[in-house]
Amino acid sequence: MSRFVPGYKAQEWQRRMRRFRKSQHSVVEFCRQEGVSAPSFYLWKKRLAQPAASKPSNGEVPSGFRPVRLLPTAGVSVQLPGGTQLVVPTSDAESLRLVIDLLARADAERLGDARPC
Repeated sequence: MSRFVPGYKAQEWQRRMRRFRKSQHSVVEFCRQEGVSAPSFYLWKKRLAQPAASKPSNGEVPSGFRPVRLLPTAGVSVQLPGGTQLVVPTSDAESLRLVIDLLARADAERLGDARPC
């Protein structure tokens, strides 16, 4: 099971690995001088060797959610379960408000609740 590791910790170990490559010491001697254990050294060596795509970058939220940015000329696209696709321009706030209101009412009626949102 992989755990999220803060970026500063990874950066610290990247610098440590560069120092190790420049040194002429064995892993055991280098770890003694750095004040870290050999098992930690090998664990970080393995972690840092993993492809970048599998490691979260500094500041990235490790989840399935990704930031979304709406462009002024773009529209909001909704794909309904029956296959209907609805696109409302985000530049038209009133149309967007009406669509959201209608969808909320339809959803409330479907659930048998007369009060929308």
